[in-house]
Amino acid sequence: MKKGNFLLGLALVLLLVSLLGWGYQLKSGLIVTNLRNPFSWGLYIATFAFFVGIAAGGLIVSSSVYVFNIQQLKPFTRIASLSAFASVLGAAVMILPDMGRVDRLYHLILHPNFRSPLIWDVIVITTYMILTFFSVYFQLLPDWKKEGRGFLNGWTKKLPASEVERVAGVWSRRIAMVGLPVAILIHTVTAWIFATQASRGWWNSAMLAPDFISKAVASGTALVLVISLLVAGKERFSQYQGAFKTMALIVAGALVVHFFFTASELLTRWWWAVPGELEPLSLTLERYGVTYLVEVGSLAFTMIYFFTARGRRSMHSLVLGSAVLFIGVFANRFLLMPAAYNVFPLNLTLPGTGVERWNYPIAIGEFREGMPVFTGFWPYVPSMVEVMVTLLPFALVLLVISLMLRSYDFLPPKRLLR
Repeated sequence: MKKGNFLLGLALVLLLVSLLGWGYQLKSGLIVTNLRNPFSWGLYIATFAFFVGIAAGGLIVSSSVYVFNIQQLKPFTRIASLSAFASVLGAAVMILPDMGRVDRLYHLILHPNFRSPLIWDVIVITTYMILTFFSVYFQLLPDWKKEGRGFLNGWTKKLPASEVERVAGVWSRRIAMVGLPVAILIHTVTAWIFATQASRGWWNSAMLAPDFISKAVASGTALVLVISLLVAGKERFSQYQGAFKTMALIVAGALVVHFFFTASELLTRWWWAVPGELEPLSLTLERYGVTYLVEVGSLAFTMIYFFTARGRRSMHSLVLGSAVLFIGVFANRFLLMPAAYNVFPLNLTLPGTGVERWNYPIAIGEFREGMPVFTGFWPYVPSMVEVMVTLLPFALVLLVISLMLRSYDFLPPKRLLR
């Protein structure tokens, strides 16, 4: 109970701070961020991609248990569905501050441009939100019938408990069948939003979508693992230790796939040595080298650590490996932006000057007396307002999970796991 109170209190504090930051941004405009015309996507979109990945990974775990009949992980399907639902809510809400004028959101609904990958993402995320909601709903339905509470369950009052359990099991499996491909699609579409931006060579890769999925499986499973550890506690850790080890190995295996994709991508770019391909990589290593080392080091640490017996031995080691993984994946999402936006797509060759390529300057979008209006590079570092607003999805995810864990039993009796 003390852990639950702490998590709920932390969620409310983060929510208050984030709403204060967002309120200030709504009043003053996006100029209070460090985003500008040359650098239009930053911390907000990185956070969006981070939570989309976790959401996809959570439902992949939940659906795979039903689709492939993974008995060892069946006790954690509720937790996996809950983590997916909370994470997709966090991802969806993170888009709103990045839009700036949220009061114009209705234009997106009334006049959708189906040639835009953004509309694909809106459709997939909405579908995913509905699926994850019903995944949690049907898995909790037998408990609601037994305890006489819950919502949207009036139709179950005249049914015997055994029939409610049967219906809940049938629909949970049906949702899993649909949910698995949709979970993969939600993060694939997110990758396509990046990869289809023709002017950003850093993103133009067929490897982007499968690599997004590999990191989604790793981070989504890690969140399920952490929540499961919290729910089980020290008292039931030994009872589910085999399942915890399995989830840790899934995380490590997904990271192996990620590093294979990364190595393939880097090798191809290095081999052909095209300036347009090497420039973004050089910029990342030179200007964001520390962040890149954090990304690679964190993911490599978790991968190796979870493959060792020591990394899977205790609650503390599993939480440590998962926490380090989250840091690495978040750094990976952030580093999608700098190399893409600081290699300007508009340039020309100046023969006889020794300058192979000269970037057309881009208007910053802000006028200050004595300061240049145009730039050929934008040293992006998130502002304090951006950091405050970015706490919003973290607060929402923590709030949803902590309230649900306080209200319902997410490690049900074995009789409900058939």
